[in-house]
Amino acid sequence: MDPDDFQQAWRTQSPQAGPTSEAARRLEDVRREERSFATMIFWRDLREVGVSLLMIPLWVYLGSRNGSPWTWYLMIPALVWVAGYMLANRLRHKARRPGAGEPLRRFVECSLAEVEHQIQLLRSVLWWCLLPFALAALAYFAQITWRERSGGWLTALVAATATAFVIAVLSGVYWLNLHAVRTDLEPRRRELETLLRGLEDETSDVSR
Repeated sequence: MDPDDFQQAWRTQSPQAGPTSEAARRLEDVRREERSFATMIFWRDLREVGVSLLMIPLWVYLGSRNGSPWTWYLMIPALVWVAGYMLANRLRHKARRPGAGEPLRRFVECSLAEVEHQIQLLRSVLWWCLLPFALAALAYFAQITWRERSGGWLTALVAATATAFVIAVLSGVYWLNLHAVRTDLEPRRRELETLLRGLEDETSDVSR
């Protein structure tokens, strides 16, 4: 995941000429941000699925060229899993976009649902993305260590260093995803929730 994408998606845009009424201005702002966010999510998913699938033939080539043990190829099902999970997740949560004539409240509700879904997705990235990669890498290191066990403490040191490096990288990726949730998605969710409550209050006032 690239947390900078979320910062770009919700960056404040310069005011543009448009309808003068407050309701029309708010509607246009929400629609613009909803389109921006949806576009960003689409390209992020496309990029990550594409990279995962392109890595498969490269991984096979490197493994066969270097005569790698069978645990090297455990990364392939991990790559397939991540790509498949992202595709299935996108298809499962593909919501109908509000039409141009629908009320502001509908746009806010759809935007809020999408933000909440992305929060859940990033918070669970450890299980569906990072853990499969970690298990494949650790299995490979374990087999190499066992095969080269005659090297004694030097082999153990190299294996421990490689393991620590992998864990550090994956931990950093996990932290960046949680940081994106805290600094970008959760504030945006609160903004949308506040706007939605305001619309509900306005509707209650009108109906009295």
